Amino acid sequence: MQCISLPSLAKVFLTISLVMSAVVPDAARADDWPSHPLTLIVPFPAGGSADVQSRVIAQGLAAALGQPVVVENKPGAGGNIAAADAARAAPDGTTLFMATTGTQASNISLYKSLGFDPVKDFAPLTLVTLNPQIIVPAPPYAGLDFAGLVARLKDNGGASFGSSGIGSATHIAGELYNKLTGSSLVHVPYRGQGPALNDLIAGRIDAMFPLIADTFSFVQSGQLKAAAVMSQTRAKSLPNVPTTVELGYSKLVLSPIWTALYTNAGTPQPVVDRLNRELVKIISAPAFVNRFEAAGYEIKTSTPAELASFAAAETVRWGRIIKDLNIQVE
Repeated sequence: MQCISLPSLAKVFLTISLVMSAVVPDAARADDWPSHPLTLIVPFPAGGSADVQSRVIAQGLAAALGQPVVVENKPGAGGNIAAADAARAAPDGTTLFMATTGTQASNISLYKSLGFDPVKDFAPLTLVTLNPQIIVPAPPYAGLDFAGLVARLKDNGGASFGSSGIGSATHIAGELYNKLTGSSLVHVPYRGQGPALNDLIAGRIDAMFPLIADTFSFVQSGQLKAAAVMSQTRAKSLPNVPTTVELGYSKLVLSPIWTALYTNAGTPQPVVDRLNRELVKIISAPAFVNRFEAAGYEIKTSTPAELASFAAAETVRWGRIIKDLNIQVE
């Protein structure tokens, strides 16, 4: 029988301990983590829809993790400034990013350079909300059905549509409308959706293609009327409004616009898994669901893998539309 020397046994135990040290910390990290405050970066100004969602989530996450979660607003460049900043954070799961359709799907086709890689720099956590886009005319056109609206806007040689800025979803939707209906509405870009909506209500522009949540209170109060939902299916919050597909425009589909949460690529998988579990609980809770469904949002959570697959498909879809419309942001 061969005997193993003490030095050999020492080497065996050392090897085992090294293997265990590579495994145990990751398991422990999910339980002990985090040891300091978290940051949630939002690519829009305070008070906007993504900001409000983020602050509710931050409050719930702080309670779940026992550490403060600080919301940082970093607007600009269609979300690219915030995304680039978030991408540079340490891969330890303590920096979260409230991503959008723009930062993770459409901007890569709109901008020559992003300053970050939507796939390589981020680890997906979960979807948060879906927000369909609608076609909303100015009040003078509110009594028209969709066919009548299209015809009237064509007759008005100076008709215009407003957006929240060049390259925004509201801009892309208007250009898609022009192409598929044979219209020539003049694009009027604004610095944000609020000023554009004010001018729409006042009749200074003729139409907009906003997100439901951004116009929901105006539609409910009767100040504005939704002519159509730019989606394959009717919106839960506006069940009586037909889709563009129902109205005979099968390709006039752009929405839903979405928000999702990411952290940095390279974050240990146990931390990613824990973040996903905690975030899904918060977003699925009645306090979150009731508040945001009442504002016109559709709540949608996911696994990290489902979000990665969804974002990849969305990148292809938006890229095809943007290329077809030949829209570029300098």
